Amino acid sequence: MSVFTDSIRFHLISPRKGLAALLIIGSLVSVVACGTLGPSERPLTASLRTDAAEIRVHRSGFAYIADIAFVYTNTTPNPVSKAGCGMPPFPDLEKKVDGHWVRAYSPIYLLCLTKPDFMLRSGEAYHGVLKFTAYEPGHNTAPTLDVDTIDGIYRLRWDFVQGTDVTEGNVRRVESISNEFRMALDAA
Repeated sequence: MSVFTDSIRFHLISPRKGLAALLIIGSLVSVVACGTLGPSERPLTASLRTDAAEIRVHRSGFAYIADIAFVYTNTTPNPVSKAGCGMPPFPDLEKKVDGHWVRAYSPIYLLCLTKPDFMLRSGEAYHGVLKFTAYEPGHNTAPTLDVDTIDGIYRLRWDFVQGTDVTEGNVRRVESISNEFRMALDAA
């Protein structure tokens, strides 16, 4: 063998360089392992269920009207809260369109507070009724229906924050998505 080849071999198996490489690899493995074993930051979820598998929608003039009863249960270990006007704004209504969930309508809410004033402790439940009223677009009346038709598959979505004060740092969102249900327009 040549002196050049022996020199390269010596540097590759040098105990000092081998130890340095081993320390670098060990440090990288430790960083990756610690990041993997750390606390999970997955979104928190709570239970949201509608009372019916099918909701009948009535038409009155240019308006579509229905009552969607639901139960929200705080299944997280901490209180959850939401800003409102002494009561929580109601859940969003989403429709499945071409395999994607889209907002069905955008209700009008008063802008009362920026700090939560509605809170549920862990294990508490809230029974409510979403009073769905949406108008056909083009009649200068809000809220408008944001989907082409009423008939279809829907769900409710309601987001809260963990804790009782959104001004705290690192507030975690608590996401709730209901069961799927069908909405159908009553025959006139």
